Amino acid sequence: MSEDPDFPKVNHALQVLRQARLSRTEAAAFMVGDLVYEMAATGLRATEIEEVLRLHGSQFPALAKTLRAERFAPPALWKTALGATETWIGLLD
Repeated sequence: MSEDPDFPKVNHALQVLRQARLSRTEAAAFMVGDLVYEMAATGLRATEIEEVLRLHGSQFPALAKTLRAERFAPPALWKTALGATETWIGLLD
């Protein structure tokens, strides 16, 4: 387990995304919407982590917005959000 201070946050985000994917649409939209703030690039993390968040961070608001508006999110949106989170975890190890 990583000793990076972001590890608990990103691990939590991964768990929330996995749970949201199995939840009802309304709950999933709320859960993913909360992650938008946790996954934002701040400029305070390591360069490679900030790059991942800049490249993929827009997927979290897009996923939440799609869930709210369309009451469904395509698998590709889920996959991208999960992939960004898993990449972030990989960088912390």
